[in-house]
Amino acid sequence: MCEELQAVVIAACKTHEETNPRKDDYGACVFVGADYFVKYGAAHDLEPERATQEYFYQHAQQPQTPEPPRIAKIVHHFIHQHTMYLVMERIELQVSPPDLAKRIQGAVEWLANVPPPPNSKLGPVGGGFIRHKFFKDHEAPFEFSDTAMLDLYMMRAHRLLSQAARKKYPPVSVNGERLMFTQSDMRDHNSGVDENGRTVLMDFREVGLLPESFVAFTLPPDIAPSLGLSGNSKLTSMAAIAHCLLMVANPSFDLEKVFVKN
Repeated sequence: MCEELQAVVIAACKTHEETNPRKDDYGACVFVGADYFVKYGAAHDLEPERATQEYFYQHAQQPQTPEPPRIAKIVHHFIHQHTMYLVMERIELQVSPPDLAKRIQGAVEWLANVPPPPNSKLGPVGGGFIRHKFFKDHEAPFEFSDTAMLDLYMMRAHRLLSQAARKKYPPVSVNGERLMFTQSDMRDHNSGVDENGRTVLMDFREVGLLPESFVAFTLPPDIAPSLGLSGNSKLTSMAAIAHCLLMVANPSFDLEKVFVKN
């Protein structure tokens, strides 16, 4: 059955690729029949998403988990000719209800309260690049294993500010902050409602374990208080640094070489 399914999936994705020229809004995903939704692409992009989505799916199945959102089950994944395919159950989304914003808040709060696996690194479950709008192109230039590494990076990035700006916006440290899961892109298309009226959480590429200041940086003002994250004084400095990172040619500052040596 798996071989038959794989052949159908590969053919459907190939047809989708050929009939949908890549544009800015191109999505490497396609419905396959009535049962499956497939995402495909490079393994280094999809493997962290797969591990993260499966972790949260399993957590949502625990009987003691309070009111979890619905998360699509990944029924199969495979690699063919350097392309990875994630085959998951197809969820029929309904027209977004008026209370979608409140539902998104509930999903974000649920994510934040999911305990991370032992010895977790920052970012996706199992390791990978942090996806967050603080970084240039919304992605960290390399993997961060802990907040100490992230602190060193932020200190180096702070030096991009002018001398006057450095006086106005002090350096930021996240070492010792509470860590929590969040979805860094909380636009409406990453959430929905299924045919039974249950909130659906999607796009686990954007979900990762982050210090609370990074969580607060992307939260709407009406959600931050529910997580105890309102009034964070570090956010203005983070915004100034992020603005400078947008314009720098080498956002890694070659720091990954320093971390490897250490």
